[in-house]
Amino acid sequence: MLDLDWLTLLLQILNFVAILVILNYLLFKPLRAKLTERGRNLSETRQAAEDQEAEAARMRREWEIRRNNAEREAEEIIHAAEVEAGERAAQIIADARERIDAITEVMRADLLRQRDEVLARHYDDVLDTILALSGNVVQAVTTRRTHDDLVTNFAASIFQIPQPEIEVYRETMAGRHPTAMVETPVELTEEQIRTLTDTLSSLIDRRVELQITINPALIAGLSVRLAHRLIDNSVRQQLLQIRERVHNELLAQFDSSESEVPL
Repeated sequence: MLDLDWLTLLLQILNFVAILVILNYLLFKPLRAKLTERGRNLSETRQAAEDQEAEAARMRREWEIRRNNAEREAEEIIHAAEVEAGERAAQIIADARERIDAITEVMRADLLRQRDEVLARHYDDVLDTILALSGNVVQAVTTRRTHDDLVTNFAASIFQIPQPEIEVYRETMAGRHPTAMVETPVELTEEQIRTLTDTLSSLIDRRVELQITINPALIAGLSVRLAHRLIDNSVRQQLLQIRERVHNELLAQFDSSESEVPL
């Protein structure tokens, strides 16, 4: 049988209980209080976070609604502005077109009047200028082939001269040295010279001597003078004939316009 010191055991038990009481008071109770407070703080923090998240979600929804409303309102404003701007622009353009048309009509009438006055005073100068410009244009597009064709046509036209006119040529050259003054814009080929010599010799019934001069102003074709008679199928001569015809038509037009003006 164990020999126990019950007094010592009791004292140890009391000592242990005292230690537990002291630990509970000094350690466990504050620790439980702190843990409880910490749990409460965590709960409050979590609740605050949830509240903030809910508030943020609410604010985000409100912002999206406002943004959508703002975008819709902006689109409506822009559309209305575009419609109004289009209407105003169309009206402005219509008004401007009317003013421009009116001004243009006045200017056109004034320009036509001034043109007629200038042409009436300077139509010869105008025609000369047009002739010079036309000559430059024609010369720029004229080829050697065109000149050669005109030389061939010139020779063919000699044989189409009526017999009475041929007799006039022969009478004119009678007693004169049979020389033909030939102007050409480019050098003639040997074959062209022979053909031209034979053709003119046949015309006056005498062997003709050619004196050839290069004159680029003719553009294409030939100008041949026998005594005081001239045979010219050059492009320049054709332009001069056009100028003369236009000159006569302008004179007739101006005369007609002046006769229509009430006195």
